[in-house]
Amino acid sequence: MKVKVILSVLIAALIVIACTPKKNETQTSTASPEASQSQTPTVEYKIDDTIPSDLKTLELDFGFDVTIGQSEEFKGADWYDYFKLERNGNVIFISYADYEFGDKNYPMILQTGVDSYELLFEINSRPGNNRVKRLFVRNDKLTEEDELPIFVNSEPRDINGDGIKEYAGYKVLFEYGAYDEEAGNYTTFYNPLIYYSLTETGLKLDTLLTQQRNEIIFGHFYGLEPDYDIELPGSVVDKFAQELEIISGKQ
Repeated sequence: MKVKVILSVLIAALIVIACTPKKNETQTSTASPEASQSQTPTVEYKIDDTIPSDLKTLELDFGFDVTIGQSEEFKGADWYDYFKLERNGNVIFISYADYEFGDKNYPMILQTGVDSYELLFEINSRPGNNRVKRLFVRNDKLTEEDELPIFVNSEPRDINGDGIKEYAGYKVLFEYGAYDEEAGNYTTFYNPLIYYSLTETGLKLDTLLTQQRNEIIFGHFYGLEPDYDIELPGSVVDKFAQELEIISGKQ
């Protein structure tokens, strides 16, 4: 979503109202990561004067720096609702989402080419499942951003024995639904695991593996998004848990 600063001038009252960007708005880019290096897009920066005073800077790999501030805490988890990514003195990305730094998986930085990177950061979504912000950076400029499910495994694993290592995650927390008296167990909903192959050019959605593994768990592949309207027997939760053990290397 592009962020714009809108000035609305009320001439009759001679009052100028500046529309301040909302907390969770982030700056976006105008091109995909497939754009050539000579055509690296220009990021449209968010204008905001609400920078917190209690800032601290984290030094990351490949010369990236993250400035965070305005810490909050809940049940032992800390997150920060000011986030600025820089490299070589260039501001790449500013966000007011709630970023966490307690998981050893994140930040994750993958070099995907000459001065080209994918950066993954954890975002707090409690009491639901946390999610991951992925930033595509080329020549110290943001080219694209998206979100991924938070990964189950701390290290990539060759889950299907094809010689390629994968990460996997799911978007929402699993839970039992109503009790089905006829079947004699609880029902639940469709909550797919999504698998990403780790390649030299970054993380790639492995659609075939995703389809195959979810068919084992749910009996059918219903797509990449959770669906609460699909009622399934509670036994799929046990199959889901078994798959998590395979992904994490416990089986």
